[in-house]
Amino acid sequence: MTSFRIAFTGTHSRSVTFAHIARRLADVGVEIFWIMPGAKHRIDHIVKQGFSPDRILDLAKIDKSYCPQSIERMEAHSRITASQMIINDRLLSEADGEKALGYLGGVFTSVSKFITDNRIDIVFSEATWAYEMSVCAACSASGADFIVPHTVRIPSGRFGFFRGIFQNELIRNASEGRVLPMPSRFQAETGYMPPPLISRRHFSGFFRHMDRFIRDSAKDETEQTMFQLIGERLLRAFNGRMAGFDRMPAKPDGDYVLMPLHISPESSLDVLGGMWNNQLELIRCIARSLPHGVKLAVREHPAGIGRRDFRFFRQTASIYNVVNVSPYSDNAELIKKARAVISVSGSACYEAAFAGVGSVVFSDVFFGALPTVFRCRSAEDIGSVLKEAMNAKADRHALAEFLADIADNSYEGCVESAEVAPQAMTEENARMVSQAFMDFLENYSASERPLYAASMSSRWI
Repeated sequence: MTSFRIAFTGTHSRSVTFAHIARRLADVGVEIFWIMPGAKHRIDHIVKQGFSPDRILDLAKIDKSYCPQSIERMEAHSRITASQMIINDRLLSEADGEKALGYLGGVFTSVSKFITDNRIDIVFSEATWAYEMSVCAACSASGADFIVPHTVRIPSGRFGFFRGIFQNELIRNASEGRVLPMPSRFQAETGYMPPPLISRRHFSGFFRHMDRFIRDSAKDETEQTMFQLIGERLLRAFNGRMAGFDRMPAKPDGDYVLMPLHISPESSLDVLGGMWNNQLELIRCIARSLPHGVKLAVREHPAGIGRRDFRFFRQTASIYNVVNVSPYSDNAELIKKARAVISVSGSACYEAAFAGVGSVVFSDVFFGALPTVFRCRSAEDIGSVLKEAMNAKADRHALAEFLADIADNSYEGCVESAEVAPQAMTEENARMVSQAFMDFLENYSASERPLYAASMSSRWI
């Protein structure tokens, strides 16, 4: 293999998964670097895995002084503004504006220098937090690629490499002949089950967080303070009780369009959704656009129970043609019987294609090429686009071709954090995923730059 110099970002427990993979890559000669948001216990874990501290950029120690020129340079290499980065970040949005801008500018300047000084080819990262958006811009400015390893949902148990923060460009590999047969039944890989409001895991996680909060002096802008964590837990328990989920029907009567809600906050809503991340206003727009006799069925995400203010569901229930359905209902059955599915960027629209149901999305998604998936770009177009989706006809041949293409350009394994998918930390998974990274790097080397599945690729994030 050509000698490669790559970096990983290390947000939350995903850093543990990445370290598990990086250790195997280092053993075959790949030069590994780290961009860490600052949590001392996570940096300590990386060092214990054998990575040198001088190859770790600790963002808690960078200069965070506000510099307008840094923000201007960052925005020149980004498709989203600094304001959008801040507003979409669940924690940075609560900070003073000048402090938040100083942080993002500092990340951009420091990461650009880190990439250039260490001749880093690729940064592998999540695409959730504001600092990761700034890292992506720094990659564009420094000639590196920003790559997001992420599940492809269907076929389950597989992941692909996506370019940029929007995860709409699945990168092709050089292999041929790995087409999977068309299965008779599809199951999306969600990893979510309706969680209890209070569990032993919550208590153990809380005390670990409190211990780190007391011992760590460095500020990680992706970690909640102890007070924020306490407040969130109490609110989730209160909202979960007050929302009345146990009184919601399993499914609506008559014809309906299904809108499964995104967890909020979440990258698929706050990053991919862009200007469409206010789901309550979107529900109002959709309700106005529905034809007579069709209701909008709104379903809370099972993992989002309690995260949303309980008054949200009182407001949706007050709209005459909107009905809230239970988050404990069978989502696959709801999709199958819906006239259409509508979501900002959710995989429910991907699943709908396999049920022969049309869907509407409000962002560019990698499954947008499916003939039953329709992209809506303005509130005024919702009615007409939704009508197309409701009249869409399933094309099993096109579906099989699309699935074969996804299978050809994805890899077996799990790249989620162990908290979401415990199997991510098994030795067998580490072997499969690290081999996938090696294959990806070899393909990258053979073509100098990766081969992109989408024709809309660009050097911007």
